[in-house]
Amino acid sequence: MATDNSPYFGQTDLTSAQGDWNQMRFLIRQQMAKLNTSMPVRVISVQATGLDPVGFVTVRILVDQVSGNDKAIPHSDIPNVPYFRLQGGANAVVIDPEVGDIGMASFCSRDISAVKNARQSAPPGSRRQYSFSDCMYFGGFLNGAPTQYIQFTEGGILLHSPTSIKNDAPVVQLGNIEGALRKLVDERLIPLYNSHQHGSGPVPNVQLTPETVLTVATEAN
Repeated sequence: MATDNSPYFGQTDLTSAQGDWNQMRFLIRQQMAKLNTSMPVRVISVQATGLDPVGFVTVRILVDQVSGNDKAIPHSDIPNVPYFRLQGGANAVVIDPEVGDIGMASFCSRDISAVKNARQSAPPGSRRQYSFSDCMYFGGFLNGAPTQYIQFTEGGILLHSPTSIKNDAPVVQLGNIEGALRKLVDERLIPLYNSHQHGSGPVPNVQLTPETVLTVATEAN
């Protein structure tokens, strides 16, 4: 609360000291203010990406602190924050965070430092509670439009990349795609190829069949 001789403001107001209830309410609210739950953050750096075990990020809280005279004060960066990856067993969707991403920081109710080091059950590293130090990062809030994506819509699934899409598997099961490919070969490609005029006539002794085309496609995979 301001005084005539000070430009600074505290957390009290004109009713804070009036009666036992207001005084107790003020004390409770002061203690509640120390409980960190979740905040929007920006990624400052990323450690361990790709096919490494899930790594860590350094984040910066986007909601600034406010001083007694209402001036914004940025938070310090929070290092060594585990980030989220969609994973079950050895199966994962690998979309690592990048510098500049905006996401959510969730602050655990107990010290998780020992669990982070052991990657398994462990007692709390200290008696701290709801601390910025016990932060977990979940990405994907308030970011811009993507240029590479998998989009699920009522009309189907769209897989888009501005560069390339690669398949890396010992066996490729085409499923229903094989039937569609055979139909395309039967109805369009083979008649087009076999009717092609090369010089004075059709290409001699070269006639395609569905089996020939599908065999070549399978061997190419």
